[in-house]
Amino acid sequence: MKRSMRWIIVFSVFISIQAAKADNTNPNDTIKMYNIDEVVVTSSTKETNTLLKLPGSVSIISPQAINSRQINALKEISSFVPNLYIPDYGAKLTSAIYIRGIGTRSSGQSVGLYVDNVPYLDKSTFDFELNDIQRIEVLRGPQGTLYGRNAMGGIVNIYTLSPFDFQGTKLFVAGGNYGRFKAKASHYMKLGETVGVSLSTYYDKNDGYFMNVFTGKKADHEESAGGRFKLDWKIKPNLLAAYTLSYDYVDQGAFPYGFYHRETGVIDPVSINDSCYYTRRMLTNNLFLEYRTNRFVMSSTTGFQYFKDDMLMDQDFSNKSIFTLHQMQKQKAISEELAIKSNTKSNYQWSFGLYGFYNKFHTDAPVSFKKDGIKEVLQPVFNKIKENTSMPFYLRIMDEQLYIPGLFETPSYGVALFHQSTYNNLFTEGLSLTAGIRLDYEKQEMTYKSEAIMHVGAASSSTGGYVAELPGITPTVMNEYTSQDFLEVLPKVSLKYECTPTTFTYFSVTKGYKTGGYNVQMSADLMQNQMQYDMMTTFVPALAVTPGAIEEVVAYKPERSWNYELGMRSELIDGGLLAELTLFYMDVKDMQITKFADSGNGRYLSNAGKANSLGVEMSLRTRIANGLTADVNYGFTRATFRDHVFEDKNDAGKIVKTDCKGNYIPYAPRHTLNIGMQYNKFLRNSWIDQFSASAQFSGVGRICWTELNNISQDFYGLLNAKVGIRKGIVKFDVWSRNITNTQYAAFYFESFKKSYMQKGKPFQIGAEISVAF
Repeated sequence: MKRSMRWIIVFSVFISIQAAKADNTNPNDTIKMYNIDEVVVTSSTKETNTLLKLPGSVSIISPQAINSRQINALKEISSFVPNLYIPDYGAKLTSAIYIRGIGTRSSGQSVGLYVDNVPYLDKSTFDFELNDIQRIEVLRGPQGTLYGRNAMGGIVNIYTLSPFDFQGTKLFVAGGNYGRFKAKASHYMKLGETVGVSLSTYYDKNDGYFMNVFTGKKADHEESAGGRFKLDWKIKPNLLAAYTLSYDYVDQGAFPYGFYHRETGVIDPVSINDSCYYTRRMLTNNLFLEYRTNRFVMSSTTGFQYFKDDMLMDQDFSNKSIFTLHQMQKQKAISEELAIKSNTKSNYQWSFGLYGFYNKFHTDAPVSFKKDGIKEVLQPVFNKIKENTSMPFYLRIMDEQLYIPGLFETPSYGVALFHQSTYNNLFTEGLSLTAGIRLDYEKQEMTYKSEAIMHVGAASSSTGGYVAELPGITPTVMNEYTSQDFLEVLPKVSLKYECTPTTFTYFSVTKGYKTGGYNVQMSADLMQNQMQYDMMTTFVPALAVTPGAIEEVVAYKPERSWNYELGMRSELIDGGLLAELTLFYMDVKDMQITKFADSGNGRYLSNAGKANSLGVEMSLRTRIANGLTADVNYGFTRATFRDHVFEDKNDAGKIVKTDCKGNYIPYAPRHTLNIGMQYNKFLRNSWIDQFSASAQFSGVGRICWTELNNISQDFYGLLNAKVGIRKGIVKFDVWSRNITNTQYAAFYFESFKKSYMQKGKPFQIGAEISVAF
């Protein structure tokens, strides 16, 4: 905290000098500089309706809201949007997004993310610094017709600031408790009237929030840095090109999980002996071209994304040396979308598009069973052989550590054609019909390679006695290939009636689709089963159980849904009160849910039969008085299983089946609530030019953590606030999060039949100084 404050003091001196210089500049330019960011532009490359009058559920977060609500990453928009929940846990690798009960916390994604119209094809890349954002759009409900695969829960669109919209320099520095320090700098300029250039950079760090009592060090320290270059070029009055290059780096301690006592509800402090960390390097660049005439708009969006990460996880999350997972991912992905849409004022509007992508994905995920793991996990399997047979000796594992490599190549590619039409003033003024369809094809491949050997000896007892290594044991080798492809038709129909220019109602029916995939974290289970089979075949053929085919073990099927939605949006008081109300029902088949491997070797996705989700969403935004605004966002979701049987093994090893019909879907909150107030006062004849204050209460819950609904997090609320003053080009703010220091669980999971949780982040406070000139 002291180091952070020293940096702020140094920065303050620099800012004071700049402010003195600014006193001689035109004051109107200064005011314009602060107001330009509040303009929210709403446009789309393929939508046939304007965003504010879209027949669907849309939330738009402006730059002012991003600042006042302290939104620095995608996870921090959680609960500001009705029925949107993004838990903050684990590491930046873990970016589970839930909308209306639809989401996934392991492989794949149910909510799409687009940055400047470019899709992010893996949710390992979703958590990054939001720097100089022009707006954030959240479209709730299936968006498959225009966006395709993995948009079953909705879409998040992020648009960055253009140098044509703002010119100047921004500097920012902040500090707070828990060793928090952040610095940002950006410069935007125009080179003549046709070229705009911007360059921005940031650095962010904190010392961590949770102590690892085993090591005496913080378990979740974090350091990140990155930057963005943007070039906008108006080649001709009707031809625009925009190129963006961004880079992000993160290095953090990760997975601060503590043992959870089911009987008392107490979460133990983090006590992990093996190192846990996560690092990621991510490079993204894209080129956007737009050609505009008075009849149509044609656009091309080309994106390339590269990321390479390194994760080490102590998978027993204890102070024992049982086993670790060392997962390293590498992605090279390219996407291209060509779209053309009408640009006339006629009643009929149309759009057509062609989309394609190729995603080359490499995963190296070796598992190391250590001393305690061999003793407590692997050796008991061999002890049972002696108990169940007349074998004259015990089989004893002689390795002190067993290293099981796992190498996956999972390339995928796809292509899609889509069309949407909107006919306004159908039969009568104000009535419009929107219909669309998409044909989506995807092919996935998987190659799995591994080779390991376990040295086994004959012993006179299970724990001691003379051990002689048995001959004839050869390495277990796996080299498997499988593939799957999916062809999906995604229709959409919406009917909207606009009774006044500021009030409309709509009803829509859409189909949602989440692609299938492969569970690469099952590599250790695959190899364990194969090694056990090879061992049994060698010594006890009668007990050898042939492992299942690899595609049966690691593959999961697509998830599909039909969404029915009835909504209303109205500006009840001109410029003073905006209200939105939505009712929805989703019918889901082959729902993908996260399960935990019996061996404890991580988690995997499995199809769980049928489910439904129904609920309501409400948003109110009002101007109470001059400079004082308030908003309320509430979402209720009842997401339950209709047809799902949970299987588990009891202490005797027998499979026990439980009917989960009517149970709530895990990890999806029943309620989300946000109440916020913002106050801005411009002062004359005062030593300050502006005073601002904002406060938000965000609530989430109840969240059921398991399919049996026997462990859950009750509804809880967090209170955040920010107060600031501005003089000329200088702004000073004091902020705080979780002011009441509310205790809650951010995440729950199981490993080796034991329960673990991560606590939510505690009370935080800090200050920041920013300048724009």
